[in-house]
Amino acid sequence: MFRDLITWILVKSMILVGNINLRTMHRNTKKARELNEKLLMQILRDGENSSYGREHHFSEINSADDYRKMVPVTTFEDYRPYIDRMIENNEEDALTSLPLVGYAQTSGTTGASKYIPLTQKAVNFYKRYTLLTMMALADSYRRKTTGKGIKPSRGIFMCLDFNDYLPNGRPATNVGEVAAKQLGFVFPYILNPPFTHLFRLHDIDSKYLYLRFGLENRDNLYIFALFFNSVSDLMEYLKANWEVLVDDIEKGTISDISRVSDEIRPQLMKVIRPNPGRAAELRSEFGKGFDDTIIERIWPNLSVIYAIGTTVYLPFANNVRRFTGNIPFHQSIYGASEGLFASPDELNVERKLMLVDGCFLEFIPVEEEEQTGEVKTLLVDELEVGKEYEMCITNMAGLYRYRFGDIVMVESYMNQCPYIIFCRRRGNLINVAGEKTSETDMEYVIERISKEAGVDIFNWVVYVSTDTRPAHYTLVLENPEGKDLTGYADLAEEAMGEANLRYHYWQNIGYVGRITIQNQRPGTHAEWAEMRVAGGTAPTQVKPVRILDTEQKMDFFLSRLMEPAE
Repeated sequence: MFRDLITWILVKSMILVGNINLRTMHRNTKKARELNEKLLMQILRDGENSSYGREHHFSEINSADDYRKMVPVTTFEDYRPYIDRMIENNEEDALTSLPLVGYAQTSGTTGASKYIPLTQKAVNFYKRYTLLTMMALADSYRRKTTGKGIKPSRGIFMCLDFNDYLPNGRPATNVGEVAAKQLGFVFPYILNPPFTHLFRLHDIDSKYLYLRFGLENRDNLYIFALFFNSVSDLMEYLKANWEVLVDDIEKGTISDISRVSDEIRPQLMKVIRPNPGRAAELRSEFGKGFDDTIIERIWPNLSVIYAIGTTVYLPFANNVRRFTGNIPFHQSIYGASEGLFASPDELNVERKLMLVDGCFLEFIPVEEEEQTGEVKTLLVDELEVGKEYEMCITNMAGLYRYRFGDIVMVESYMNQCPYIIFCRRRGNLINVAGEKTSETDMEYVIERISKEAGVDIFNWVVYVSTDTRPAHYTLVLENPEGKDLTGYADLAEEAMGEANLRYHYWQNIGYVGRITIQNQRPGTHAEWAEMRVAGGTAPTQVKPVRILDTEQKMDFFLSRLMEPAE
């Protein structure tokens, strides 16, 4: 079949190019600083005739040292006036002379929209380290574990088309969608739905779409999502709706649970055919139960699941593991709207190797800044293993010495280049008296409660309660069964002391009170996400809420508590 042949050629080509990219990553570590400074000089040449470049005398900068002396460390507010002019007056050379291909829209830390300029150079760099390296790593993993490479096939790509534009006609979505639109011609050959475009949020229930076509493909090769909460939701949807999905596959129909629009239904029906043979196979496998072999049984060729599954997404990744057995996870690239900074070079690992050819990289020592109040930056080969640093980047789209709030820890080095692990966002700590509890600490507490109570706690929030003295943490826990978890406060205290050694010190001297627990009404976090999307936030920007740090979040979540048990 012609489509299968093209799929085979494309996947094999992606593996080849992905392996080239991986070798380049490793080769670059030998001259990491030299290559990173060379990139900086090219970025400055691209930007020296821009308004920002002229104001900061880019043409006079000849080294990284010159750059750090002459250009200040910045935040987004330093760029807002330039970007406003770019959007409102079409002054596209305000930050760089490179042509723009759109903007990445992000909600930002405060919730106010930010528009991050995108150039083709930046978009191309993203393309190199997503599907391409995923395919190469999946093939290598299969060869090591089974002796055979992956079987080329199509996969589930869990991304939607938001199709958002600014008044000036520029796309304003995210870097992934801009890249995807440019690659749409290959979609029918690497994605299950045979279309050259992605569907939009209001077209159809996305989970139905992915599974309706994905289940028919017995050789489904991969699942690709931005975050593991999306994959977790997909698995739970499959568990709840497999009978309807299988019936639709058998009969060649589209059921009402799809919520398909009248506009899209005819388009889908043109390519859907009854498939009783595959339906019978699926029905038999689902009938055996949803244990950790179910995905391997319905998709024996599934070779990798790609998504961010660390920090706040770890519980969702753990839930996915309940369905996927030994299928390896690709823990995604480390990037943001502002750029791509690091990529894993093997599967099932959290650490990522810094990429020195995508952004100029500077690192602000967190502990030193806290002690002195001074912002000092180090370069890629000057970091200490085990220390935490805030990222400060210069990208290929007009952001210079930009600190965007991500804190990473150096796990190890390959030659001159560090492997890093993402720790948290700056300021994303719960802190009453100086104990500085991180989300990672709190995740440990939640895991302990979940295990002891025998329930799944994927969604939770915490806030500092001042209703008594001293102030204390209040955990608000949501579980599908609506089980009362208020009696696990003592366990939470014990676990918090294990996770954060400072916690009991501050508690013993009377500065921090004991943890209390409240029960969240099941479905609250899903309701929050739906509200954000209905308000215009792109689904990719709706991240799990963990800390009630705004009045809006406090009002929303605390108005949806379960009544205390009698």
